[in-house]
Amino acid sequence: MTQLRALAVVAGGGAFPSLIAHTMKAGGTNVFVVHLEHDSDRFEGFDCMVARPEQLSSVFTALRKRGIKDLVLIGRMKRPKLSELRPDWFTLKLIPMIAWQLLFGGDDALLRAVRGMLEKQGFMLHGIHDLVSDLTAPVGTLGSVKPDDAQMVNIHLGIPEALRHGARDAGQAVVMRDGKVAGREDASGTDALIRSFAHANKAILVKMAKPQQDRALDLPTIGPDTVRLCAESGFAGIAVEAGATLIADRDRTIQLADQHGLFLIGVKA
Repeated sequence: MTQLRALAVVAGGGAFPSLIAHTMKAGGTNVFVVHLEHDSDRFEGFDCMVARPEQLSSVFTALRKRGIKDLVLIGRMKRPKLSELRPDWFTLKLIPMIAWQLLFGGDDALLRAVRGMLEKQGFMLHGIHDLVSDLTAPVGTLGSVKPDDAQMVNIHLGIPEALRHGARDAGQAVVMRDGKVAGREDASGTDALIRSFAHANKAILVKMAKPQQDRALDLPTIGPDTVRLCAESGFAGIAVEAGATLIADRDRTIQLADQHGLFLIGVKA
């Protein structure tokens, strides 16, 4: 794991930003939190600031004042609409670097553009999996429920389908049923895909990292809510890419999968 003297955690929603901040602080890293939501309770006791993503001047000033060059961007972040942005003058000069991807690109293209812009400002981005170990799914079944032979066939058929879908920067997940793709993730996200199946009839969610994905910026993620939604819709289980999919609240996620009779398995691309 990467050891850092100082780190800025640019925090969206969810549990991972707090986990990273507390883990790195416990390991001796000086942690500064830039949270993009008004949710400071998660970071009590931390040096932190609230910021809007299009108001970068104050953020960069705060980072340079503290001598911080290393960043991790983590947590749910809503894709901004250009009409909603209220950039400061400094950010306004940088927008042309990402405007095309913001308007016409997929999420991965936008994130790569953001990374390029940050690196030109002298910052280095790190992946969450490089900072904290044991956050990604291992190979094999997690929990007590295992997929049967027919379900494994659907999983193996779903892996290349999910990878092809991801290569188009359209989404990370597909739903497999009876050897065919029953649904594909779009810009609405994985939860919306699952909710679109009122009666999934033992379908399988297959979620893989996009082949071109910048893993320092974005990794597939599942958690307790993913399992609950799949259970409510009658899914048989969830297959995710081992070593490349984050599991939020792992113990609770596995417990819920067992409780609802869903399998949860890590597979190789």
